[in-house]
Amino acid sequence: MLLWQEMEREGLEELVFCHDPHSGLRAVIAIHSTVLGPALGGCRYWAYASEEEAVRDAIKLAKGMTYKNAVSNLPYGGGKAVVWELPSAKAAKPDTDSGNGRHTAEDSIAVESGVEPSGSNNLNRNVSQRAHIFRTLGRFLERLNGRYVTGLDLGTTAADMDQIRLETTYVTDTTGSLGAQNDFTAEMTAYGVYTGIVTSLHHQGVTSLQSIPVAVQGLGKVGHALCRHLHAAGARLIVADVVPERVQRALVQFSGATLADPAHIHAADCKVFAPCALGGVLTPATVEELRCSIVAGAANNQLSHRERVVRRMQARGILYAPDYVLNAGGIISTAYELEGAGPDQIRQRVAEIAGTLTQVYQRADASGISTADAADRMAEARLAQP
Repeated sequence: MLLWQEMEREGLEELVFCHDPHSGLRAVIAIHSTVLGPALGGCRYWAYASEEEAVRDAIKLAKGMTYKNAVSNLPYGGGKAVVWELPSAKAAKPDTDSGNGRHTAEDSIAVESGVEPSGSNNLNRNVSQRAHIFRTLGRFLERLNGRYVTGLDLGTTAADMDQIRLETTYVTDTTGSLGAQNDFTAEMTAYGVYTGIVTSLHHQGVTSLQSIPVAVQGLGKVGHALCRHLHAAGARLIVADVVPERVQRALVQFSGATLADPAHIHAADCKVFAPCALGGVLTPATVEELRCSIVAGAANNQLSHRERVVRRMQARGILYAPDYVLNAGGIISTAYELEGAGPDQIRQRVAEIAGTLTQVYQRADASGISTADAADRMAEARLAQP
């Protein structure tokens, strides 16, 4: 991979490689833009297939954060830290949610509570190494002198952020913060998506969610919280997840919900399709199978082969709510907590996603462009006038 070309193409300011043989840390910090302020974005911990994949993901995610922060009118640029999970430091697989990361089974117990499961010497060694990895990452962050502030993301926990905090103040979502309490960040992400779905329905002349079929793909923290909002508003839920326990929980908790195949829920007969799992679900193939009139979900980077997919949705009359506009509730929460805001103030700020999305739709209609392009132009206009 020609990194200079990649950085130039994506407009990246800085790419920092972090390696420490003592802890086993292998990480990359991508700072896409500091035009509006310090780069703000999460720290991801993931078992990438290759170093190139890890670097590309960091660059792509950092750029996404720049646009998300800009279109949300936040005083921050965009960045992302990616820690490459190696077999020697391997923990339980992270949740494939689009909000905060979490771990499962015994690793979660050890990492989050500090309690070692009995008879688990290997686990104890892994947890100790994990703590060493994230504390070491904190030293690299400190050297950036505030150009990048990190926080929770896929595969990381508040305990990881606590380790980073031992070496630097440029970290959020530590124990005791709003972002680390009761899934607050995921709740705000879900609330923002719910607000965006209501806004999208209004744009199509639908004033109520009562009996409206909504297909939710992915029932992690954000997806499940979104279902709760939709169910309370009277929507008819169609749900899917690759984890059977999550599906069963949703079917029990949300009366009237029906089950769909995770691989084909995008083709469900519904008004709204809400992708809330991993990205790339909207491909040239799957977009032809959509039976909805609105796509509005929490997943990041939903568009695969963006231009082709966007054109086909336009041609088919499907309204697309740009993902980084809709799922900004989490970063809005983090940004305003850094400014000292409390839960009520943050919720009010997240509710403003409705106004931002309305502007996107109005600009798209007025200019005859896609909603994806309209969102990009709004973000780029903000970046041009910091």
